[in-house]
Amino acid sequence: MPDTPETILAFDFGARRIGVAVGQQITSSASPLTVIANGAQRSVWAAIAKLIDEWRPARLIVGMPSNADGTPAAIGAAVTAFMAE
Repeated sequence: MPDTPETILAFDFGARRIGVAVGQQITSSASPLTVIANGAQRSVWAAIAKLIDEWRPARLIVGMPSNADGTPAAIGAAVTAFMAE
């Protein structure tokens, strides 16, 4: 654990919406923060930049979905592209 408690933003990528949660290391908890409409790329990145500016997270986390049997979900390639961007 780092010397200074970290704030973490977590993203749940979806084709229509991106869910965002904020985690606090000091409380070991996370809470839903907002939902970003996933449509126009500029507005998605502007909304994410605004959240980063507001929360100043130490880390960004993106969930990688999988099927019940552990195989990658069909949206996995889109999630990977989102993470790379």
